[in-house]
Amino acid sequence: MQATFYVVSGFTGTDGYMTEQQLKDLHADGNEIGGHTLSHSKLTDVRGADLKREVCEDRMNLLAHGFEVTSFAYPYGHYDAESKQVVMDCGYNNARGVVDGPDTFPPGDPFVLQAMPYVVSDTSFSKMFRYVADVEKDGGGWVIFVFHHVCDGCDQYAVDLDTFSKFAAWLGSQQKNNGLIIKTVDEVVGGEVQPAVAP
Repeated sequence: MQATFYVVSGFTGTDGYMTEQQLKDLHADGNEIGGHTLSHSKLTDVRGADLKREVCEDRMNLLAHGFEVTSFAYPYGHYDAESKQVVMDCGYNNARGVVDGPDTFPPGDPFVLQAMPYVVSDTSFSKMFRYVADVEKDGGGWVIFVFHHVCDGCDQYAVDLDTFSKFAAWLGSQQKNNGLIIKTVDEVVGGEVQPAVAP
């Protein structure tokens, strides 16, 4: 299975974050690398040139590493009209929030992709299972999961490795045996890679 990894490019290679080579290895395995700002700033608190720098310079950094960057995730899921426009202007063709999921297939607004609530430390396997089962029961849709950290008790926005592994194994079995489709965000939204825009 492949996934979309949203990267804060300003943190790449710093203590506790992936190196450029680790990101390239993820990408080589078929995973998508997307943007998540230069410094994980809440975009509703940043304006004008600073907002454009956070979004555009992040994308330019990732493009410079050789990734085809089309997808963006709003830090904390926060956005407004100005930040949404900047994401479009910087060349992305979609952006993900963290509320109101599941989304439709195809999505109603590619710049406000509707994800399920954060998977956090007390999110159980059965709850994640229900997210998928309920969408299937209601006729289908796009269930976007947001995993912020995978580690045992490192913070409230983390799922433990055992729960994550059990859920990933279940998803894999559903993909193989029951027709569940697992795609990266870019594979769902599609579109051409847009040129980079200088901040």
